[in-house]
Amino acid sequence: MKILSAIIALLLVTILLTLAAMHDPGYVLIERSPWSVEMPLTLFGLLLIVAVILLYGLLHMTVRLVRLPKDVGRWRLDRRLRHQQKALHSGLIKFLEGDHAGAEKDLVGDIKTDSVPGIHYLAAACAAQGQGHPEKRDEYLTQAHNVPGLGLAAGLLQAYLYEAAREYERSLATLNALRISHPGNRRVLRLLAQRARGLRDWTTIAQLTPELRRYKVMEPAAIDDLERDAHRHLLVLASQHAPGEIEAAWRAIPKAHRQHPSLVAIYARSLIRQGAIEEAERLLSPALRHEPADELFAAYGELHGDNALRFLSQAETWLKAAPQNATLLLALAKLAQAANLPGKAREYAERCARQNPPPDLYAELALVMERLGDEARAREYCRRGLDLQKTKNDNGRPVEPLLLPLP
Repeated sequence: MKILSAIIALLLVTILLTLAAMHDPGYVLIERSPWSVEMPLTLFGLLLIVAVILLYGLLHMTVRLVRLPKDVGRWRLDRRLRHQQKALHSGLIKFLEGDHAGAEKDLVGDIKTDSVPGIHYLAAACAAQGQGHPEKRDEYLTQAHNVPGLGLAAGLLQAYLYEAAREYERSLATLNALRISHPGNRRVLRLLAQRARGLRDWTTIAQLTPELRRYKVMEPAAIDDLERDAHRHLLVLASQHAPGEIEAAWRAIPKAHRQHPSLVAIYARSLIRQGAIEEAERLLSPALRHEPADELFAAYGELHGDNALRFLSQAETWLKAAPQNATLLLALAKLAQAANLPGKAREYAERCARQNPPPDLYAELALVMERLGDEARAREYCRRGLDLQKTKNDNGRPVEPLLLPLP
C-alpha cells in the first residue's frame, strides 16, 4: 500500500512539473570556453536525476562489496546457529525417546564450534550415562564445568547422575564441593542433607543444620527433627567406644535438645553401662519430671545397685499419674527385682501384661519371670510376643508399587 501511494504521488508531481514546463520550459546554459551547452530545463532536471541515481547505485555497490566478508560471516554464523539449534532439539527428543546413542551423536556433532556449548555438554553427559559409559559422562561434565557461568548447574547435574548410578560417595563429595563454591545455595544444602542422611553420615548432618536454619532450607520443625536424629545416632555410635567419646558427643548436642527424651535415655543407658548409676539417676529424674516419656521410663528401669529400693520408691510416685503405662510397670518390675522384692516384681509384671504391651515388652517380661523362677509364665509371655510380632508383620507388610521403568 505504501509503494502504491508513493508511485501515485510521483506521477502527480511529474504531471505538475510537465504542465509547468509546457507553460514556461526555461533553459540551462553551461559555458566553459571554448565550449558551451544549452538545453531545456526539463531535460537538465531529467539528466540530473539520472546522474544522482547512478551515483547512489555506485556508492551502494561499493559499500556492499566492502562489507561482503562481514555479511558472509554473519550468514554463515546464522546458518550454524540454526543447525546447532536443530541438533540440540533433535538430541533432546532422541534422549527422551530412549535413543541415547543417537542423542549423543546429535548433541556433540558440532559442539566445538558452538558458541554456547554448555547445554550440549550437560545433555550429552546424561546420554552417555544412559549408555553405561561413565568415562564419557565424566568427560562431558568436566567440559561443562569449564564453561563460564555453568559451574552450579553442572555440579548439581553431576551429583544427580552420581546418585542415579549409585555412586553415593562421589555424589556427597560433589555436593560438599558445591557447598564451598556456592555458599548458601538452598538447593545444594537440601540435596546435601538428603544424601548425608542416606549415607548415615550423621557428623555431616550435625554440622550442616546451622546452615539449614540460617538459609531457611526447610521448615524449622523438620530441621529440629533432623538435628536430633543425627545427634541420637552419634550418641549411639559414641557409646560403643571409650567413655570419653560419649561425653564429648553429649556436650556437642545443642542445649535446646538436651532435654529430649530419646537423647537423655541413650546417654543415661551409657552411664549405667559404665557403672555411673547415681549420675544416670540424676539425669533421668529431672527429665521424667519434665516429660514422662516411655524412653525415659525404660531407661530408669535399668537402674540397679545398692540404691535400687530408693529408685523403686521414686518410680512408684510416677505411677499415680500413669497407672496403666506398660513401660513404667515393666520398669517397676525390674526395679523391684533389683531391690530383691520378688512378690512386688511379679505383681508389676502381671499388671504390665494386662495392658497388652507391644511385642518387645513381652520379651522383657519373659526375662523378668524367668529370673523369678516362673518358667511357665516366661514361656507364655514369649509366645504372646511372638504372636503379636507375627500379626504386626502380616498387617504391616507394604504393598510393592507398580513402577513404570524410565528409558
